Amino acid sequence: MGRKMRVIYYLFEVQNQPISAYAKEIEGRLKHFIRLVNPDEYSLFENVKSILKTSNVVYVLELRDDVSRWFYLAPSLEGIERPKVAYEYEVGKEKGLEAVLWEIAEGKAHRTWSMNKISGILQAILWGGFLILSYIGYKNEQAGIISNLLPLVFLLSGTIEGFRRGYKKKKKR
Repeated sequence: MGRKMRVIYYLFEVQNQPISAYAKEIEGRLKHFIRLVNPDEYSLFENVKSILKTSNVVYVLELRDDVSRWFYLAPSLEGIERPKVAYEYEVGKEKGLEAVLWEIAEGKAHRTWSMNKISGILQAILWGGFLILSYIGYKNEQAGIISNLLPLVFLLSGTIEGFRRGYKKKKKR
């Protein structure tokens, strides 16, 4: 699984009609698909892996109402309009794929305060601190010794972050 894969996730919030009626509309537009009703992370992962054996792209459509969640997995989409919530994940490793599908299965894919934002804010704070310490180190010799080690710490933290996640998430417009 050393190739780049894309997981495109669409969330459809179903209201004012039964989820089965909306599912029938979706099934009429899809040619090849796998349907999962209220799946756990493992069954979602195994079915996505089966599609990724033949394709580099998998579309994960989630239909959600107050009671249940239906998932449709397909290698391609035609004739389905994009919902308000849509994300594209670039995945390079199996661990990254597991993390993406865990996020989707747990219903955390569409939250506004994701780990990406928190990590980005933390990195901005760290780099801001580095710039301040660099300026102080320029003026003070003892603080200058500390600021010489900070680039190494930031480089390692960025590398660890990249290995930990194993995927990139983008909001589809």
